Amino acid sequence: MAHRYLVKRKLWAPQEGDWWNASTFIVGSILFALGAVLPTLSRVPSQAILFVYLIGSTLYLIGAIVQLVRGRHMAIHSASEPLAARRLANRNSLAATIQVAGAIFFQISATGDLLRFLSPTHQDRILWVPDLTGAICFVVASAMFFSLRYPIQHRKGNPISDRTLALLNIWGSLFFVASAIGTYVPALTGVSLYPKLANIGTFIGAILFLISSIPGLPLRKPDRENNDTAGPSIK
Repeated sequence: MAHRYLVKRKLWAPQEGDWWNASTFIVGSILFALGAVLPTLSRVPSQAILFVYLIGSTLYLIGAIVQLVRGRHMAIHSASEPLAARRLANRNSLAATIQVAGAIFFQISATGDLLRFLSPTHQDRILWVPDLTGAICFVVASAMFFSLRYPIQHRKGNPISDRTLALLNIWGSLFFVASAIGTYVPALTGVSLYPKLANIGTFIGAILFLISSIPGLPLRKPDRENNDTAGPSIK
């Protein structure tokens, strides 16, 4: 599958909705991965790490909202009946709504942790891990997208399967869930080990989200012309 990522994509195309959808998730995923790595560097202020997570969660929320809004404008070229298109748009919108809810939980969690850390009475603890409810919402939404023939993320001419991308999102969400669950379960191998495991889960989940988001970037015209096939589009 790696060679399919080598197709030419537009790194800067703010006039296209696809670019906004993909770029927010891409940068947000990079920031989540960065936030998981920064605690290993002793000189990085904790406030800076929490701020990185906050910006990352904000971009996730923006991307999820963009995806929800654009999902209502899907046009299914292969569907002969308008009813089929409406049903698909409704199912996509439901999954996207659940994803927005998960992003909101991440945003609330990241904001709350930053504010608590800035409080003079805060106690040292794990800086931030994905909110459990938000991570579960992402699992559910990704599973729903996986079950659809034409999910919102579908792009005409995309050489990578939509189901493959949805599966990457499912695994990424599950790693976020694993990272979040650990905050409620005492570590069996010692208190000092768990923060590292939590950061690993967050890092792997963010990398999987990053990999699944890159194909959402708009293809350059030559690739679109050579790979264009009948299917849904988002106007």
